Amino acid sequence: MKRFLAALTCCGLLALSACSDDSSSSADPPSPTPTSTSSEPSPTQAVETPEEFLQRWVDADRTMENSGKTSEYRAISKRCVACDGLASQIEDIYAKGGYVKTAGWTILSTKVSEPAANGRVSVTMKIEAAPTEYVEAEGQSVKHLQGGTQRHLVTLSQADGSWNVDDIEQLAT
Repeated sequence: MKRFLAALTCCGLLALSACSDDSSSSADPPSPTPTSTSSEPSPTQAVETPEEFLQRWVDADRTMENSGKTSEYRAISKRCVACDGLASQIEDIYAKGGYVKTAGWTILSTKVSEPAANGRVSVTMKIEAAPTEYVEAEGQSVKHLQGGTQRHLVTLSQADGSWNVDDIEQLAT
């Protein structure tokens, strides 16, 4: 489980991905986008904004970590290798009688890129990670992660009127 601990230390429980030294800055969250009056989203426009989706994703992550139930998180992170790895590790912890206790992430700010030709957007997200307590398997000792401020680059693609997380990496703070 050293890989699990190393991943938690590097990127927090939410994102088990390669860490980067990018030092671009985050911006304040954009003002909310008005909702569409159309009952059907166009193929090129999601119903949720990227910011709304990321809040839902962060909430799904917190629920997954505290319950061991990964289906909702996996459903909105289908192409994200790092996310799949995290979900598998959470399943493994709970299967071995362990647990995770965390209040998860609070999104402090986001900066959304203009959509690429393929419809993907990149979001630089500044978050506050709550302290986390976890036990990797029944009978093992309790471990703690401090939490703190982190920055992540999340790549999203449109999926069924919403978004999907394709990739996530931690940025230098």
